[in-house]
Amino acid sequence: MASLTRRQIIRGMIGAGSALAAASILAACGGGATPSPTTAPAAGAASPTAAPTTAPAASPAASPTAQPTAGATAAATATTTGAAATAQPAASGSMTMTKFALNNAKIVAWAWQSFTPDADRWIADQAKAWGSQNGGTVEYDIVDNSVFTQKLAAAIEAKTIPDLIMLSNVLYYQGLNILVDLTEEYNKLNQLEGGFYQSLLPGIQFDNKIWGLPIETGPSPLFTRLDVVEQATGKREPPKTFDDMEEIAKKVNKPPSFYGIGWTLGRTPDGNGNVLDVMRNDGGFLVNKEGTKPTLLSDGTIAALQRIKRWWDEKLIPPDSISWDDTGNNNAYQSKRVAFVDNPASIYGWLVQHDQQLLANTSMAPIPAGKAGSYSSGAGGWCWTVSNQSKSRDGAIALADFLLQPDNLELACEKIGGRWYPAYKNLSQRPYWTSKPQFAYYPQLIENAVYESYPAPPTPNLMAALGEADTALVIADMIQAVIVNNTPIEKAVSDAQAKYEEIFKKHKLG
Repeated sequence: MASLTRRQIIRGMIGAGSALAAASILAACGGGATPSPTTAPAAGAASPTAAPTTAPAASPAASPTAQPTAGATAAATATTTGAAATAQPAASGSMTMTKFALNNAKIVAWAWQSFTPDADRWIADQAKAWGSQNGGTVEYDIVDNSVFTQKLAAAIEAKTIPDLIMLSNVLYYQGLNILVDLTEEYNKLNQLEGGFYQSLLPGIQFDNKIWGLPIETGPSPLFTRLDVVEQATGKREPPKTFDDMEEIAKKVNKPPSFYGIGWTLGRTPDGNGNVLDVMRNDGGFLVNKEGTKPTLLSDGTIAALQRIKRWWDEKLIPPDSISWDDTGNNNAYQSKRVAFVDNPASIYGWLVQHDQQLLANTSMAPIPAGKAGSYSSGAGGWCWTVSNQSKSRDGAIALADFLLQPDNLELACEKIGGRWYPAYKNLSQRPYWTSKPQFAYYPQLIENAVYESYPAPPTPNLMAALGEADTALVIADMIQAVIVNNTPIEKAVSDAQAKYEEIFKKHKLG
């Protein structure tokens, strides 16, 4: 719980400035050092798998700017850039090795922590073993998340960028002109295990090229107390709509000991995210389809804030929610104080470790539909990228290819304990995932996930502007104005719109 969530990390990173100034601004924006996270150290298991009981009311995903061209047929033995790879039998519990002639080359890789330290070290050992078996050296560094962005910023400035870099905001760094076009490798890997989830593509594709290779994805589901819902409805099913959720919340609400809706309304990244999820599903999008103008001042945003204000006025939300940090909703759910929360899978990891009974009574389902449908938040995830300054580009791509062979990636995700959900569609059918009912909705969540820029594609400049607004907590300030300061909703939305317009103007949008 003391470490940063990926949502915070992403927002901190994309909130940086532009062009070459990004190196210093990035560090100041604080992908690593600011808010307290919702992520707890991972547990050694994952959840869900029962067949979903409901489909989302809408399944809009950001449209890619171009479809990748059909790649050559690939097998689990494929590697990179014309180098033939052959698979070797794997030792028990080890990744299946692929061949690539490194010719004494050294490859430096930087990875973010997964919060499962043993698994991080295990992946590092597999990468190093691959390098050794292929006649070279792999230096696989697990960089502390609190300093990753600052360290990478310094490396960009000093022109000492590692060969292979794990990133979640690929297009931001593509905008700094430091990445290699990975379209060919993406197309090859995309032939395996049903291919990558298409909702991941907009976050790695720009200018008809693909700049990152997906590793995993982690949407933010609705955590639901199924036992509590059953008491209210007679069914162990999560709510399909916000209206359904509100009705259930009214029936189970017993303040001050128990509250129906554990929405974060604090001035925190999770506060931004929780409010935005309601806005989006009620039709309150941040930008227009062209990605040139902010569109907060809309009927959808006003309807969403009216909905949240009603929850607050009817005391369905804990009164201390307005002062929660990013651990607040985690703690509320884990202490059995609320029925519903909107959060990444860190709660799941905690439940696996600490409360199997509560885990058995928990589902992780799509965010309920509002007036405009049901959109999942948390599109994207970690990707491997390659530096265009690398002297061993082919070797770096070959290392990424090795780590992303489906069997190897699945093994890594299992060792991480479910905190990473693999990016290949068909891996969802592996026994590890199908044996855990909580993950039953994950393919649906991922397919329906959209980027914060929706309905516009997440271009580098637009994501930088939205990231700056996130870092400034404009959405959280908007709901705080309504809830804490009794500001009329229309004025609070108008004030937030003005702040976004100012930020867009700085980024030469509009």
